[in-house]
Amino acid sequence: MNENRHFLIIRLSGKAVRAGRIPVSHLLRLLSELNKVLNRVGRVLLGEIDSVRKGRVQRSIKDETALDLVKITHGSPETVLGLERSPGQQAIEGIDFGLEIIEKSIEGLSHIQTMEDDLPPGFDAGVLLAWRDLGLMLEQGVSELEFGLNHRPQPLKSRYTIPGYHRVQQRIQGPMLNIRTVEGRLLMADFKEHGTRCRIHPSYGDPIMCLFNESQKDEVLENILHFVRLVGEAREDAVTGKITSIQLHDIQRLENREQECRELLPQGVPLPTDFWQAPSLDDLAQAQGVQPMSDITKLFGTWPGDPDDGFEKIVNDLRKRDVLTEDRP
Repeated sequence: MNENRHFLIIRLSGKAVRAGRIPVSHLLRLLSELNKVLNRVGRVLLGEIDSVRKGRVQRSIKDETALDLVKITHGSPETVLGLERSPGQQAIEGIDFGLEIIEKSIEGLSHIQTMEDDLPPGFDAGVLLAWRDLGLMLEQGVSELEFGLNHRPQPLKSRYTIPGYHRVQQRIQGPMLNIRTVEGRLLMADFKEHGTRCRIHPSYGDPIMCLFNESQKDEVLENILHFVRLVGEAREDAVTGKITSIQLHDIQRLENREQECRELLPQGVPLPTDFWQAPSLDDLAQAQGVQPMSDITKLFGTWPGDPDDGFEKIVNDLRKRDVLTEDRP
């Protein structure tokens, strides 16, 4: 098959790629984030309010958008990937939900790089985040990606450029109302007791509390313990001018700075696997060498070493007196 007629063609150009060669890290990011885009667009098209909420993606979305990488070639000096739809997918015109998802994902990419404020059909904040994460390679030596969907005589094409990537970031960050950028190691996430919050430790200065909403939980959880760039609306101390908290708008892992602030990572030997188990009394007795007592009379009398003050004799005499009294007519 002519490589230009594969179902989906992705072309990458830039100094990080060469004719027919692509770093494994870039390839993994491209395929995993593209899969995330398709799953989230599918959720939005099915009417879900939040495409990044926890829960398994519907099987119909995963099955109907499944793609197979069938070729890696070159277009001097570009790297070209050829993908085909997995066997057994629906291809009847008018009821091909998988094709609709893929088409709206590629078509919407062009729209979100414009200055328009509205989102295209099938897009929400979660889809923007997935396209943003895919675009990280535009900061790592890739200058442009082109997606070509050959589902009709006139292919649908969308280019993802560095300026467009910056526009996607702006959309995620929202209006610039005291927006600050902080870089540091993300620690101490709290998802339950006190609301959704975490803490970022910059390379210099005090830790900063970060507040985030339900739709951002997965993004925060994926980046816990990693060095990140955090963008959000800051609250400042009126006297000192220091940032007291940030309402999270965007979070991005900085893989090239993972060696910084490593002293903040949890140290020491991990707890044994049975630390949180609750042993029974029998198990505790066996572990401490405590044997069952066969002679109960050994418990009678005073504690070893204590003087005999006659207390037990008085109690026994009182019991006998009560018994005799009850037996009298």
